[in-house]
Amino acid sequence: MLAAALSLSTTGAFMVLLRASHPPAGATTLIVSLGIISKPKELVVIEIAVFLLVAQALIINRLAGVHYPVWRIHVNKST
Repeated sequence: MLAAALSLSTTGAFMVLLRASHPPAGATTLIVSLGIISKPKELVVIEIAVFLLVAQALIINRLAGVHYPVWRIHVNKST
């Protein structure tokens, strides 16, 4: 329980610090800290899934004309 509390509070603190609200990050943190993922192979699967989701978000948002990630600084090239 202590590991879950510490890991979730650390994740929450980083999300506040980075001004990035992302509830699934807390869920992933709990999955790992509660020991539901107990083998390194399972952790690799989660890491691959996260990578694929980020790649998908980048592609879909670029095709839609949305600047992603939103906190990235964009320079106006027309000036």
